[in-house]
Amino acid sequence: PGGAGGGGDTTASEYERATEKARIFLPVSTHMGATASMPAARAGPWAEGLTHRSRVLALYRSSLRTVRDCYIDRDLWIEEAQNIRAEFRASKGATLTEGEVMVRRGMERLFEYRHPDPYVPIYMPGGSKYQRNVPPPPHRVCSILPPEEDRIR
Repeated sequence: PGGAGGGGDTTASEYERATEKARIFLPVSTHMGATASMPAARAGPWAEGLTHRSRVLALYRSSLRTVRDCYIDRDLWIEEAQNIRAEFRASKGATLTEGEVMVRRGMERLFEYRHPDPYVPIYMPGGSKYQRNVPPPPHRVCSILPPEEDRIR
């Protein structure tokens, strides 16, 4: 931060370096267990083309989901979620350059702490009750019913 023009150039180059580092996304599909622990619904912070605000919000939501995988007890989960919220709020006043670096570190930390067997709601794909009682196809039902005139009304 020396003269009027020098400080602007330094800030711009720092911003470009931080932005370039933030553009290097973690290769989700190449890590062990990536398909089980990092489905498409959880890859929010890694999506390209998001604004910084959207990336931070996606990182926050993904952090809460990851913590939910580790803490099944709701009271413990709420306590940890409050810690995460406090950590995000403490970083609220950061500059864009600092924010990009923090998001990158947060994504690395999120990927490091992911659970090998994440919690899946029972009614979602991969859940224990997903399509458990699927109704039979209509053409099969019609073939086992009595004719229309013999049905009880």
